[in-house]
Amino acid sequence: MQRLRSGLRSGLLVGCLSTMMWSLAEPIATFTSPSPAAAQLFNSPLDQLPVEQRVALRKGQPLVTGEKGRYMARVLIPTSSDIAWSVLTDYGNLSKFMPNVASSKILSVNGNQKVVEQIDARQVFLLSIKSRIRSAITEQAKSRIDFRQVDGDLQSLQGYWKIEPIAPYAGAKPTQVLITQVIEAQPNSATPKGIFYSLFKESLGESMSAIGKEAVRRGRS
Repeated sequence: MQRLRSGLRSGLLVGCLSTMMWSLAEPIATFTSPSPAAAQLFNSPLDQLPVEQRVALRKGQPLVTGEKGRYMARVLIPTSSDIAWSVLTDYGNLSKFMPNVASSKILSVNGNQKVVEQIDARQVFLLSIKSRIRSAITEQAKSRIDFRQVDGDLQSLQGYWKIEPIAPYAGAKPTQVLITQVIEAQPNSATPKGIFYSLFKESLGESMSAIGKEAVRRGRS
């Protein structure tokens, strides 16, 4: 039990700061010389996804794919890039809207680079679990946030957040934002990998839902 408690502590950090650096596939053109409007529509990041994923996202559902510690999580939010950015970078207030985040604070700032420490707390079965992650973060204003664990309870954690404005049709003003989190997380040797992967993947969906709700709330206030 003690070994399980110790192992689980390392594996349960949800990732607002939480992604592996693989890139989204570029669409393959199936026609030549498209009109500018058609090209813009075809290149929409949302329209590049499979139909079933687009349908789920347009219904407001978070979407999480991947396995064995490598995941891609997405959510489509009716908000602006400015508001989405304000939510993702509100490191000092994550505990107010992110599930299971007990505390989060900025330890240092150097231009667009930050070091942030986050404490996660939750109940798993009969155990009260806490875990700590200290992350190095590099921000690309209103578009991308790269992160990697520099100290903490996991064996490794790295990835990025991406913000992409979405227009309802080609040439229109964006009215939605597609937030994507790409993440790779591996537990330490004391953690049962099957339990870790299951809980971590579930937590990603919970986090994306919370981010969406907070962005909508800020847009209304």
